[in-house]
Amino acid sequence: MKRESVSPQRKAESWGARIAMALVAIAGALWLGWSAWFHSHPALSINEIAFTISSESSSEVRYEVIRRDPARPVICVLRALDNSGAVVGEVRETIPGEAGAAGEAAPSTAARRTVVATLSRAAFVRVDRCWVTR
Repeated sequence: MKRESVSPQRKAESWGARIAMALVAIAGALWLGWSAWFHSHPALSINEIAFTISSESSSEVRYEVIRRDPARPVICVLRALDNSGAVVGEVRETIPGEAGAAGEAAPSTAARRTVVATLSRAAFVRVDRCWVTR
């Protein structure tokens, strides 16, 4: 039985394909590592602590904002909703940055207690969304 030999050109093509696949695998692993780190260290996280329905026209919410960069201000939208889920009150609150905190590595926590005026009795109050400003 006669054996066929592989030409040097085919060997080079085979090595080229292997190198390309290795580079794609390395790039994928680097992206996966970066993505895992980035999403496990968000710029901002919110912890809702409690809310109180004070009256027909007033509610209060307690929450804390944890930000990676304490020098940057944060804006939060707080909403009071009735039993059907309709918005009966809304507040846009700005949490100022901490003076002299630029470049700090440690995250900062800002605890807040905010009153939300309502048009009718609220069933619950929540932090709808927050974002870091520039």
